[in-house]
Amino acid sequence: MPPNAIPAALDLAGLADLAGPDDGEVRDEQPLDIAIAARPGTPREDTEYAAQLAAADSRVVLRAVEVGWEDGWERADLAAPVLVVELPRGTEQPLPLTDLAIARAERPDTQWLAKFRTGATDSWAWPTENELARTIQNALAMDVPLKLTGGLHHAVRGRHTGEEHGVLNVLAAFAAARAGRSVPFLASVLAERDLAVLVAALTDLTPDQVSMLRADFPSYGCCDVLEPLAELTALDLLTKDPS
Repeated sequence: MPPNAIPAALDLAGLADLAGPDDGEVRDEQPLDIAIAARPGTPREDTEYAAQLAAADSRVVLRAVEVGWEDGWERADLAAPVLVVELPRGTEQPLPLTDLAIARAERPDTQWLAKFRTGATDSWAWPTENELARTIQNALAMDVPLKLTGGLHHAVRGRHTGEEHGVLNVLAAFAAARAGRSVPFLASVLAERDLAVLVAALTDLTPDQVSMLRADFPSYGCCDVLEPLAELTALDLLTKDPS
């Protein structure tokens, strides 16, 4: 949730505390898990204030904070076990990745991730295969886990609301990057539209390679994370219906 929603979330947790048990049953008073996602350009002070409010309230557990990269971001007091930094585009990208690599080495008690948008917004054009391939390779070169967010609604690259990257393409591209393949090769994997080719590339991975892939690409986000899972189930690539 955005930083300005944290006070309302704390109020919601307080309302849950005020509600009495139903039918004499003892209420399970588990704290509410929350994460703060601050879009690039959000004032750092607003994010810090929201994180400190959440961290100080026993009714919630602050699991993660996401911020946009800016000069001095690493000095923010965000009080979360997972910190995610959204990457800019172009020639600025190596600098935040370097910052994250240093943070991972100097502050190992915190989990540090980079984040990159794979879908279009009003202010963010859809990234091409080449741009996403370079971002994946840059992150792996710095040994920084990379979260992708937005637009990953489908299993395979295709034209839907527009050209959209596929989850299987992304998985195969991460595996290829870890194997040392070039940016043009990664771009060709991201452009692949043949399901069988992608499935073959992923089923050939060893258990160690799968573990490394999970570490390199720890999470993704889209409007509904069940969309690609349901599609993978329909393709008989997952055995359990996510719904």
